[in-house]
Amino acid sequence: MICYYCHEAVRKEVDIVNLFKKRVPLCDGCRDALSRWRAGKRCGFCHRLMQTDETVCLDCRFLSSRFRPPESITCLLDYHGAVKMLFHRYKFTGDCALAEVVAMFLDSRFREYDVIIPIPISKARMEERGYDQTTMVLEAKGVAYSPFLETKTRSRQSGLGKVERARRENPFLLTCRHEDLAGKRILLVDDIYTTGMTVHQAMEKLYTFSPGTIDVLTFSKA
Repeated sequence: MICYYCHEAVRKEVDIVNLFKKRVPLCDGCRDALSRWRAGKRCGFCHRLMQTDETVCLDCRFLSSRFRPPESITCLLDYHGAVKMLFHRYKFTGDCALAEVVAMFLDSRFREYDVIIPIPISKARMEERGYDQTTMVLEAKGVAYSPFLETKTRSRQSGLGKVERARRENPFLLTCRHEDLAGKRILLVDDIYTTGMTVHQAMEKLYTFSPGTIDVLTFSKA
């Protein structure tokens, strides 16, 4: 068996306990490297690494002044080092087998929710990449999800400040009925949480259909 990340042989003892388990496509060294979080003070809401004594980062304070926040934000991996390279290979080099690696870090929290909604990529990006990096991870884990959001194609936001991003037209569209979300416990899933603008714009649309609660799960925190 070969580790999906480093491509070295994975040697594990086979016994009655693990004989019938799904084989893990990751060696112990790579698992440890991907699981490692940088030491330091974190934002109490989005887990951003901070250099100040404040408990909430500037991004979260900005977003909370303009959007209704989620109940919680959970980030599985710290976007640096091995994790940063993992997502670069997964998203930009076509190494879609790495969806299995990301899926390893998902737990059973999905059972707590009525509806699981992934943040979609645009049709143009789907044609370019050939797969949706978020839904592919959910499928690798066997998680049922509802594609209740669509996104319009628009230019990249990387060169824009927070205010400019917030002023842009919301790129998301709902593709479901009011009763599909009303009163429901919703988990919104995205691949990488950077400033938080994307998930908050998606929630802005979802909240118009009166859900009970919305939590956010992202695979990594940049």
